[in-house]
Amino acid sequence: MMPNTAFADSDPAASAAAFAAGLQAEQEALGAFISLLQAEQEALVQGDAERLAAVASDKSIQIDLLSLLGKQRKHHLAAQNLTDSADGMLTWLNRNQGFAAAVRKIWRELLARAESARQLNQCNGLLIESRLQQNRIRLAALQTGAASGGIYRADGQFGPLRSTRCFSLV
Repeated sequence: MMPNTAFADSDPAASAAAFAAGLQAEQEALGAFISLLQAEQEALVQGDAERLAAVASDKSIQIDLLSLLGKQRKHHLAAQNLTDSADGMLTWLNRNQGFAAAVRKIWRELLARAESARQLNQCNGLLIESRLQQNRIRLAALQTGAASGGIYRADGQFGPLRSTRCFSLV
């Protein structure tokens, strides 16, 4: 969905309608972002690096869209001398009673989705850290084996184990 790039500041009703549409677009974009975070979580759990790469690319695009929509919201509120905060939204709702009920519902859902996204992102961060820790342990084991003349040669290929014992045929 392509975001609205300007609010009709000269006509208060058109401006309020455009603001409501922008919030709705932001809410929908956040829903799509949550779906990507869930896909990322599944890929992390399954260890699917190829899928992770595809999700990361899609996430980047969705983050850009969310950033643009957030800037538009902030710009609209600032144009009305309001802060981009809960207080600013409350003041906007009080000033725009005709849109208050619909926008309040959109805003509550937007905040709920933002919290869901935060929690999913935090969980995914923990999964990533866990995978990194597992990889560090595996790498350390390989490096330790290589340093002690283990089963891998310097070129990374499998090699015979060296033995320090001498056997004699008597």
